Amino acid sequence: MKYEEMLDWLYNLRRFGIKPGLEKIAEVMEKLGNPHDKLRIIHVAGTNGKGSVCAMIESILRKNGFKVGMFISPHLVDFRERLQVNRELISKEEVMRLVNKINGTGVELTFFELTTAAAFLYFYEQKVDYAVIEVGMGGRFDATNIVKNPVATVITSLSLDHTQWLGDTLDKITREKAGIIKEKVPLFTCVDSDVIRNVCIEKNSPFILVEDEENTNMNGLFQRSNAGLAAAVARHMKVPENEIKEGLLSVSWPARLEFIEKNILLDCAHNPEGIEKLTEFVNTLNYDKLIVIFGVMKDKNYQEMLSRLPDCKMILTKPKIDRSADPVDLKNFCNNAAVIEDVAVAYEQAKKIAGKNDLIVICGSCYLAGELLAYRNKIPMHPIMWVQ
Repeated sequence: MKYEEMLDWLYNLRRFGIKPGLEKIAEVMEKLGNPHDKLRIIHVAGTNGKGSVCAMIESILRKNGFKVGMFISPHLVDFRERLQVNRELISKEEVMRLVNKINGTGVELTFFELTTAAAFLYFYEQKVDYAVIEVGMGGRFDATNIVKNPVATVITSLSLDHTQWLGDTLDKITREKAGIIKEKVPLFTCVDSDVIRNVCIEKNSPFILVEDEENTNMNGLFQRSNAGLAAAVARHMKVPENEIKEGLLSVSWPARLEFIEKNILLDCAHNPEGIEKLTEFVNTLNYDKLIVIFGVMKDKNYQEMLSRLPDCKMILTKPKIDRSADPVDLKNFCNNAAVIEDVAVAYEQAKKIAGKNDLIVICGSCYLAGELLAYRNKIPMHPIMWVQ
């Protein structure tokens, strides 16, 4: 089987959908020798910011000379972004080998369960010093929560998202995220929540509320809070202060308030709180006219998202994923918005109408960001880009 055929096979696993629960992942990990139990893991959950915090912790540890694995989701363009060691993507050959080995167990897995199993096995085989693991969705029943005794757990900012799976109130969502808290393992968070505190008490786990901020090279004042979380974890791990500072000032994380050109800002904001943080940053910039390219999934609160954007010329578009909202429907909540369904065409039109002092912002979905990056970098798009 060629690599592209392997991607086709992985993509077709979406037919199993999302199946919260740890039974299948526990079964397959047992057959693989439970490699996750032999790793030193930092486990990160949250609604917004968990990917940034993972990247920050990884950068700090790598600057300190450690070999660091990082598992993230979703990927933007290349499936291999999900499994990285010292920020190098796993090779195509290794993906194929791992998938075949996991398939050899005979356990039927969802897409996310399989990629999670591959990450744990790969990091064990690579003999990483630490593995930074991002929760896919929620926490309690997320496949990554097979982790039993991490070095630390982290919960970033929380808000309403994935309500069909996690619950329709913030307390319900918080309980799901708090499911990653482990017996006597310290929990680092910027969320002062009684729900989280009570779980920590039940688990005899130190509750460490992080209110300090740290400097980072990433754009947005909110990233200083994320940097504070990463720094607190690093200090717990006895990383020297100079390495913490250097790691935070050299972290790289694409499509998070990233200027892909001088006047083009790309961001993965995909819920109202994310859009609010994006708007706060945009309001600190000097520009003549703002042009926003917006594409969003239909299960998101897009009316609220649109209401939190600054005044702008709006171009509504549609990433090539079944979950995308119809831009014609979005237009009901925007005045004088243009509809250009094709992302590449929308991008070129925005550049065409933008003056030299205008700002173009692309936001609404990680899938929109990935499709835009694939177009700009002339990377062929495989449907696996649109699997969560």
